[in-house]
Amino acid sequence: MRHHAIAFATVLALLACGSSALASGRDVINDCTDDEVLSKTYTQKEYRDALAKLPADADQYGNCRDIIARAQEGTVKKGATAKKKDGSRTGTAAPGGGGTPGAPPPPPPDSTKPASEQLALATADDRAAAAAAAKDAALPEVSAADVGAAPDDSSSDLPTPILVLLALLLAGALALAVVRVRGLVHTRRA
Repeated sequence: MRHHAIAFATVLALLACGSSALASGRDVINDCTDDEVLSKTYTQKEYRDALAKLPADADQYGNCRDIIARAQEGTVKKGATAKKKDGSRTGTAAPGGGGTPGAPPPPPPDSTKPASEQLALATADDRAAAAAAAKDAALPEVSAADVGAAPDDSSSDLPTPILVLLALLLAGALALAVVRVRGLVHTRRA
């Protein structure tokens, strides 16, 4: 009877932890680097985590930093223009800034196109700003001791809730194995 209680407690703990296992910054990066389009909506924490962990090659050769930042900004704007109960909207900022009253807002940038097409369609001012930003970008300082050294990334790619879930599964399996072995030992002695 006791092993049933242990198994039941393990299942309850697994169900409680399983619902908190959400996407991570790695999921956002994978979603973006697939086709330079985010197919899902993520939390602000996941967007921040993705921007912090964006690999250098995806940052340099892709458009993911801009896509993630726009998606992050879009979720903030959606929250700022939520509907009230009476149907009116909160927040007054238009997506394109000021503009002429009565004129349609400017179209949003098309972040689904590859970076090379977006650069070709950009204005001269935008190209100059991009060139200046690339020129001003600070390169990380690398010492001779760092060359050839393994990166200092001791963290796991698995989110914490998944690690907890795996630990609970292991503990439950060990508890059931102990109960089973004890039962076998008792039957042999009898």
